[in-house]
Amino acid sequence: MNTVLAAAGTNNFLLPNATIFVEFALFLGILFVFSRWIVPPLMRALQDRQDMVRQQIEDSEESVLKLRLAQERYDSVLAQARGEAARIRDDARAEAQRIREELREQADREVERIRRHGDEQLAEQRTQTVHQLRAEISGLSTQLAERIVGEPLADDGRRRSTVDRFLADLEPAPTGGGAS
Repeated sequence: MNTVLAAAGTNNFLLPNATIFVEFALFLGILFVFSRWIVPPLMRALQDRQDMVRQQIEDSEESVLKLRLAQERYDSVLAQARGEAARIRDDARAEAQRIREELREQADREVERIRRHGDEQLAEQRTQTVHQLRAEISGLSTQLAERIVGEPLADDGRRRSTVDRFLADLEPAPTGGGAS
C-alpha cells in the first residue's frame, strides 16, 4: 500500500514537484524575453501610432482653423471687392453724368453760336435788302414823283429827302407786321 500511496502521491497535481519549478522558470524566462525584446517595440509602435493619430488630429484642427481663417479672408476680400466695384460703378455713373452735362453744355453753346450766327446773317441780309430796296425804291420813287409832279427831280438832296420820307413811312409797317 505504501507503494500505492507513493505511486498515487507522484500523480497528485496538487502537490508541487520539480516540474512546477521548471515551468515557473520557463514562464519567467518567456516573460523576460517578452518584456525585454517584444513588448518595448510593440509599445514604441503603439506610442508612434498614438503620436501619429494625435498629430493628425492637431493637423486636422489646424487645417480647420486655417480653412476658417481663409474663408473669413475670402469673405472680407469679396466684400471689399464688392465695395470697390460699387464705388467704381458709382464713379462711372458720376463720370457719365458729368460727360453728359458737358456734352449738353457744348451742344447748348453750339446752338447759341449757330443762333447768333443766324441772327447776324439775318441782320446782314436785312441790311443788304434794305440797301437794295432803298436803291430800287429811290429810283422808282423818283420816276413816280417825276410823273406825278410832271417835272424831273434832278436835285439829289430833294430826291434823297423824298426817298427817306417814303422809307420812313414804310419801316414801321414791316416791323409791326413781323411782331404780331
